[in-house]
Amino acid sequence: MAIQTAFGIVCGMSLMKKMAVGVGLLALCLGLFSLLSSCSAFNSWRGEVDGRADAQKDLKAGKLILETMGPPPAPWERTYEKLLKERHGITYSWVAGCIVSDRVSGHARAYNQIMEAEIERRFGKGVLEKTAEEARKQTGPSSP
Repeated sequence: MAIQTAFGIVCGMSLMKKMAVGVGLLALCLGLFSLLSSCSAFNSWRGEVDGRADAQKDLKAGKLILETMGPPPAPWERTYEKLLKERHGITYSWVAGCIVSDRVSGHARAYNQIMEAEIERRFGKGVLEKTAEEARKQTGPSSP
């Protein structure tokens, strides 16, 4: 009944009133889109969607890449990066420093989830952890 009433009201409106309602709805939709675009959860979700798509594209192109972010790498991480490349053809990609947006963080999380599954499928479960441990042993304790 309410829908029929609303439809009857809209149908009985003049063209100018219908246009005003349309413009109002458009403004409301644009406002909601703007709000969602700036929302942390939306940006994280969008990053995850893009990250999964980018990982699939890179796998199809024959690329194995791990995305990482954060402070400057510890000395052992350079050894880890070198071992991954030499042994498995895996590129270690620094995508952000200490300040990371939700979108970049979401992208890296989803991207790595797909890449890590493929890396383990190809080279065995725990290969990344074992390589990291070996890199720590090779590098030795870092200086203060």
